Order: sequence, then C-alpha cells, then structure tokens
Amino acid sequence: MHNPRFLLLLLAVVGASMSGGCAHQALDTQVRPEPANLGPVGPAVVAAPMGESAPVGESAPMGASAPRAEVPPAGESARPWKPAVLVKPEHDLRYRLPAGQRRALTIFIGSQTFEYVEDGQVFLSGRVSSGTAAHPTPKGEFRVLNKDINKRSGKYTNGLDENTPMPYSLQFSGPYFVHEGWVPGYADSHGCVRLDYEDARLLYDRIRVGDPVTIKAAGAARPGNAWPDVFPIF
Repeated sequence: MHNPRFLLLLLAVVGASMSGGCAHQALDTQVRPEPANLGPVGPAVVAAPMGESAPVGESAPMGASAPRAEVPPAGESARPWKPAVLVKPEHDLRYRLPAGQRRALTIFIGSQTFEYVEDGQVFLSGRVSSGTAAHPTPKGEFRVLNKDINKRSGKYTNGLDENTPMPYSLQFSGPYFVHEGWVPGYADSHGCVRLDYEDARLLYDRIRVGDPVTIKAAGAARPGNAWPDVFPIF
C-alpha cells in the first residue's frame, strides 16, 4: 500500500513536468535590469527627467526607458566614435619643442604632398591641395613674405557671400598663400596651397617670415617625425 502523501507529491511533480511551453509558464513578475548599452563611448552621462527617455549615449534614471544602441544596416559596419574637440596646442608637445635654426617648406605638386624640415630633419609632412590646371600654383623658389592667422580672400567668396576664410596663411608670392582649407586629395584651389587644419596650424607656429618655400612639380614628401632622437624612422 502506497503512502497517500507520496502519491500526491508524485502527481504534483508529474503535472509540473507536463505543463512546459510558453503558454503554460507562470507569469514572471521579477523585475530585471535592462542589458548594458555597449555602444561607442559618447558624451558625459546626463540623467533625463523622470518619465522621459534619455538621449543616445546618456543614462536614464530609475523608471525611465533608455534607448538601445543604434544598429547599422546589414552589410555596414558601425562608424567609430571620434572626439569633437581637437587637441589644443598647449597639449601637443610638438609646440613646445625649440625651433630649429634652419627651416624650409617644400610643396610637391605631382604627389599633392608637403614636407617641412628643421635642421635637416623632416619635422612635419602631409597632404595638400594645390591650384587646378586653370589656376596653377606657381613653381620655383620663394620665401615666406608674411603670416596672417585670420586671413580672408580679397577676391573669392564662400556660400554665405563672405570673403573666403584662409586661416593660418603664409604668403609666398603675390596673391599666393599656403593656408588651411579643404584638402580633397587632388588639385582643387585657385592657386593657393591648402593644408589640413592640424598641419596648417602647426606649420604656422613653427615657420618664420623669410624661411624658404620651394614648389616642385615632381617628387613626394618623406615621413615626418618631430622626435627623431626618441622615435627614429627606420
């Protein structure tokens, strides 16, 4: 004779095992935290008011829903996050190095590159955008005639009908300047030589009025290295 309590316990266990499946599962009332947002590092954490969703990259307070990380379309990779603030000169150690005694700038039209040399070492090199075939950049031997950090064009205007900005300008011949501007990877200017922002800013800080500027049709810039004694280029 089986124990009645044993039979009841056995029936309860068998009944529980046969009631599987989503439709038969008991309601789970346990509150679980949302999975952590593993998206790219964004701005500082700022809490949204109670009942509102926090912007992407920010944390939502208790009770508010935080948006999920944006998923790129199929076949595309997520773009890496880039800081909006560029390195300031006071944080760039290259600005603290003593100026060389002999300084020279060379522009290579064919390869759309430049190199800046101090005391025989290539201190800085990078991309340029020189004049088009209709507005060629003059070639030859020149010198820095003037420096103007906030230069504007006296002839050309931008989309706002303002004189086109030419920041960090180095005049080397008449209306021709080396300055910061759009560098698309090919000759695109009206005769000036455009540099990327970081290159133009550092070059403007290092070079002096009277330093030689050479514009060549052929050739290519060598790699730049402001720390040859610490990080030699092999």
